[in-house]
Amino acid sequence: MNRRSLLSSLALMWLAILLMLAWLLKQSYDAAIERSLDHAEDLVQALQTQVSAAMRRAQSDLRQISQSVPSSALNQRAVASSRKPVEALLRGYLKEFPELGSYNIWDANGVLLYSTSTPVGSQVAPSIASRAAFQQLRDDPSLQYAHTEAIRGAVSGRLTNSLFMALRDAQGRLLAVFSAAIWLDRLADELDKLQLPERSEIFLRNSVDHRLIFRKPLIEAELNRPVNNPIQRRIDAGESRGRDRFQASSDVEWRIYAFRRLESHPFYIALGLAEEDALSEWRRNALIVAVGAGLTTLALAFTLWQSLRAGRERERVREEALQAHRLLQEAIDSISAGMVIYDAQDRFVTCNRAHRRLFSSMESSLVPGTTFEEIIREGLRLGLFPQAEGRQEEWLAVRLQEHRLCDGLSHEVEIADGRWLQVSEHRTPLGYIVGSRIDITERKLLETELRGLASTDALTGLANRRQFMQRLEDELERVRRQTTREACVLMLDLDHFKRVNDQYGHAAGDSLLRYFANLLRHELRITDTAGRVGGEEFALILPGSSTDAAYAVAQRICDKLASQPLVLGKQSVSATVSIGLAAIGREDLSADAVLSRADRALYQAKEAGRNRVQLASGPA
Repeated sequence: MNRRSLLSSLALMWLAILLMLAWLLKQSYDAAIERSLDHAEDLVQALQTQVSAAMRRAQSDLRQISQSVPSSALNQRAVASSRKPVEALLRGYLKEFPELGSYNIWDANGVLLYSTSTPVGSQVAPSIASRAAFQQLRDDPSLQYAHTEAIRGAVSGRLTNSLFMALRDAQGRLLAVFSAAIWLDRLADELDKLQLPERSEIFLRNSVDHRLIFRKPLIEAELNRPVNNPIQRRIDAGESRGRDRFQASSDVEWRIYAFRRLESHPFYIALGLAEEDALSEWRRNALIVAVGAGLTTLALAFTLWQSLRAGRERERVREEALQAHRLLQEAIDSISAGMVIYDAQDRFVTCNRAHRRLFSSMESSLVPGTTFEEIIREGLRLGLFPQAEGRQEEWLAVRLQEHRLCDGLSHEVEIADGRWLQVSEHRTPLGYIVGSRIDITERKLLETELRGLASTDALTGLANRRQFMQRLEDELERVRRQTTREACVLMLDLDHFKRVNDQYGHAAGDSLLRYFANLLRHELRITDTAGRVGGEEFALILPGSSTDAAYAVAQRICDKLASQPLVLGKQSVSATVSIGLAAIGREDLSADAVLSRADRALYQAKEAGRNRVQLASGPA
């Protein structure tokens, strides 16, 4: 090759490499943004689970309190004689719920009757008559629940959001209002346990008017004020979850957002991650590549200038070109993602250190001149790709097709040692194929962990209420499709559980819940589902079981718990359980309808003396 041809080849090669580096930087930038969006979605799902659990717990407690307080006590004349037992009942529920500031009962005019925090004065009792949430319940007989705006408590001085529940007579007239004040700073403490990235922002907003209910970090001046941003517009358009990227109004910083509506409550939660943090590693890599490319450009320019001045120094030009190639290889090696280059004939040219580490078992095949197909076949021979097991030729054909398309789209590949790679490939103007391999194992593990958090009760390891209801819906659909299929649902409630907490402490109560959960696991089949759906409330799905068979299972659970107390050190904690049993019928309109029938049977078992099984009537 003459000098002019060598110089032209070097210039073209350097131009192709510059294009390749620019493309790789753009690919890694897009991948960093995409990973951050995925991460934000996973985190906001966990946040939604935490906040929804607190809201459901408050709603469940209010419903139980309203069923426990006699209607004769819901007027001003009865307060003097009923205050002590009623407020003792309210304080009992409050002990079980650290996020709650107080429980209150108000009469039909909004005047305070009973409270766990504010004493009812003999002169002027507090009133909620002017609160918009109370007025909504008073004026709309079809409305059962309403939430207040964010309020700074007059007694506690803490930021709260109150849930109001209406109690009505058969004609829909308002008899009383029960309320629970959720301490938002306690809720913030629970969210801190998720270990969110630094400089994250969390927002809880009303999904109707977008007023801010809670913000972390707190900017109190923004509370109860509406917002106008892309998330608000997407919520108004009917979206229940999504992700976005825009400048935050609070600090004019670009942030990566994800949002989700809360189920059964008029709120949505949004999480914003600072884009600067998400792209910090990418910026470091980009700087290293830019410096390396700059140094290599200077070296190559110097080499070309020298060769033009002294054509007789061909050997020195060759050495300089090799040095430039080495500098380029060092620049490529500084990229954290795996990178590989194939020529226009699909033969291996070079790769960086990260790529060799990812495929260290195939080191012998990563030599110039080896075709892409030969390298992949070597990986199949070594069992490197578990997804191809049992269908190697079919998997190879798909992988070769993806490689030849070189459309820049990424796909995920599992490696035999448990790692996951994000693979993308692009063809340069000179016909070279440039591929990137990014290790996404950590993200896949985090996704698996967060899916577990979103579907599992943290204390007992059983399905949480959301996961249980989904499985109950699935079973109801199977019963509707298969006319001969039988299935039953059991609602279980530990009797006098509050006494265990009062007598032995909350740690003993938690131990009893775990003990009962393990008892259920030992009694159930692999096809059955057990879930914790409330504080001391559990539920079971028994597919393929008749009511007689389900009744036998329920009675066995009752007998075993009653006869086998929980042993804690030198203490023996006895417990019993009441169970409501309902058959799943094709006439049931929803999973909630099945669970409600089992729940009514449970209360009948309680009223009949506890420690028993009660069979529900058929679908309404």
